[in-house]
Amino acid sequence: MKTPDEWMREFETKIADAQAKAAAVQQGLASASGSASSKDGAVSVSVSPTGALTELRLTPEAMDKSHTQLAAEIVAVARKAQRAAAVQVAETFEQVGGAGSETYQMITQYLPAPEEDEEEESSQPWYGYEQEAVEEAPVRPNRPMPRPDEEDDFGGGSIFRNP
Repeated sequence: MKTPDEWMREFETKIADAQAKAAAVQQGLASASGSASSKDGAVSVSVSPTGALTELRLTPEAMDKSHTQLAAEIVAVARKAQRAAAVQVAETFEQVGGAGSETYQMITQYLPAPEEDEEEESSQPWYGYEQEAVEEAPVRPNRPMPRPDEEDDFGGGSIFRNP
């Protein structure tokens, strides 16, 4: 049976260990972030450890792209940056609790999937149509509704009226 002094020393050791781990996690999370850029450098994104966007940089060359191309590129680069931040957060918990810890397992379970390499995508044959051509087609304005006091040939009344 442990004496009260032995129990207290063991308890203080556990508390000191927990404080050291908490400080390591705090330091790791404070320094974790993610950054990524597009291949041409036109889009650069930085995110916080939670994946929240902290910075978005667009070069003048980015403005030469269509709105749909630019939007897709921003989203793809943001995903890469978010994955980089998530990996840093997971590494922080791995260093503190080990790869077998329950916390590490939970965090790595929710890591974003890695993006497919753009080079692999470009080597595949493309069969499709330009989505932009469909999106940028002119829209015809709707015909205004006739006023109630306005006569028109298609008033909806029957042509077989009895006078």
